[in-house]
Amino acid sequence: MQAAVEITRRGDRHFDACVEGSDGTRRHAREGLPSVARCLQHAAAALGREFSYATVSFDNVMIGNYPVAVMEHRAVEVADELLMKLSNRAPRRIA
Repeated sequence: MQAAVEITRRGDRHFDACVEGSDGTRRHAREGLPSVARCLQHAAAALGREFSYATVSFDNVMIGNYPVAVMEHRAVEVADELLMKLSNRAPRRIA
């Protein structure tokens, strides 16, 4: 099994990150981070080298699986991709 990272939006400029191990136990939580990228970096640091991949969710929507090393070293690009994927899943209104 893989680790799981849950990122939650708390207002316009604050995010929380929670990391669970493959057994479902909470391994790390951080509140009030200034960006999604910082959430990813903190999550990657908490996962260390124990896990190669993690499932990432944003506001309870599962977005995808990402290599932990990429989450750590390319956090801004992964954050942009997460937000793009999330916006593509949002229901569109027909005018």
